[in-house]
Amino acid sequence: MAHLWSHLAGGRRVGISFLTCRLGCAAEDRGQMQVTEGSLPDETTDLVPGYRRVPAGKIINAVTWMEARAPVPGLAHPLAMIRVTKPDPAVYRAVFLEIGAPWLWDRAAEMSDADIAAHFADRRQHLYYGHDESGRHVGMVEFSIAGSNEIEITYFGLFPSLTGQGFGKRLMAGALDQAWRLGPIRIWLHTSSFDHHSVIGFYRACGFEPYATGFEITDDPRIKGTLPRDCAPQIPLIETEWVPGAR
Repeated sequence: MAHLWSHLAGGRRVGISFLTCRLGCAAEDRGQMQVTEGSLPDETTDLVPGYRRVPAGKIINAVTWMEARAPVPGLAHPLAMIRVTKPDPAVYRAVFLEIGAPWLWDRAAEMSDADIAAHFADRRQHLYYGHDESGRHVGMVEFSIAGSNEIEITYFGLFPSLTGQGFGKRLMAGALDQAWRLGPIRIWLHTSSFDHHSVIGFYRACGFEPYATGFEITDDPRIKGTLPRDCAPQIPLIETEWVPGAR
């Protein structure tokens, strides 16, 4: 999602890939982050305490919105960030899914080549690829600029093979350097319960603080066919309604 790719490294959490902390990295190095583009949803006030069951074919996760109002000095040595204004659709889709499919990011799978071109033709949409000193492509960040002079980080993450090597905070440092140069009043994102358990700590270390919580319900992309059925085995795939007494 998220999300970028499926894992984070070097500093805490996010995923991605994140955006999401994956296997084999220190807690702060893991993480993926995916955030839904758009403003904060309306508040739901008619909630009754207790458990709820969602229909088969749906997935649900708890969401935390976080924001930064000022840069964090000395966060990390930033990666070299290259803005890609006209990404090759096949390359973009492959990168996005390599990083994001383990966390059920499927946006790129639903976009045609024309959709991708049109999306990034909007100058408010920013795509950056992060590179280390050797020129190796390490990860990706997407953010969007809102009319209210705010920036939302929508996808952030490292390639899964590069987690646990200190690149997480460096990728975020590079992303925030680019974003703060644009003079926003704040930078925000959201993370979810699909991410690594240390993601909140990672984002806090990067200058973000929680300001709202909620939940997200979506169609399972493994059932609707945009991602392979064996993606994200850590997230249960339930496609048949439970019937009491059935076996």
